[in-house]
Formats: sequence, structure tokens, C-alpha cells
Amino acid sequence: MPFDKLYVKIKCPTCNGTRKFDACGYHSPTNPTKWKDCPYCDYYGSRLIEAADTTIIQHLLELPKERRDSIIAALQNIPQEK
Repeated sequence: MPFDKLYVKIKCPTCNGTRKFDACGYHSPTNPTKWKDCPYCDYYGSRLIEAADTTIIQHLLELPKERRDSIIAALQNIPQEK
């Protein structure tokens, strides 16, 4: 089942993809090792965020013409639901 939103995977802005959580956020001085790894990202240091339609359009416009045209052609061949 497709979702009505598109998500993109980005490098975690909290730990910069290193998975090492520094003392920002809810840091407890009595328990400095509360989080050994970043609590906001996955094992690979990435996060999923919702992509805005303007971001998708901007990315498509920055692609080489051949690749952009092939993506647009593939999207136009998707059958419409009735």
C-alpha cells in the first residue's frame, strides 16, 4: 500500500551522522552516559524526514536532462486509479 507522503533519508543533524550523542538536549550531569548513542537516528546515522513537494521539484530540476526525462516518462506511465 503506497503512502500519500514521500520520505527522504538524511544524515542526522543532531549527531552529524556519527551516532555519538553529545551533551546537547536533555543532558543529565548526574548521568552523563544516559544515551551512549544518538537517540534520534538509526544504526547508520540517518533520519527519515518528510519531503516537501517543492524540494522534490528542485531536486528533479537539478538532475541531468536524460535522467530527469526518464523519471518524468516513468511517472506519466503510471496507471490512474478508478
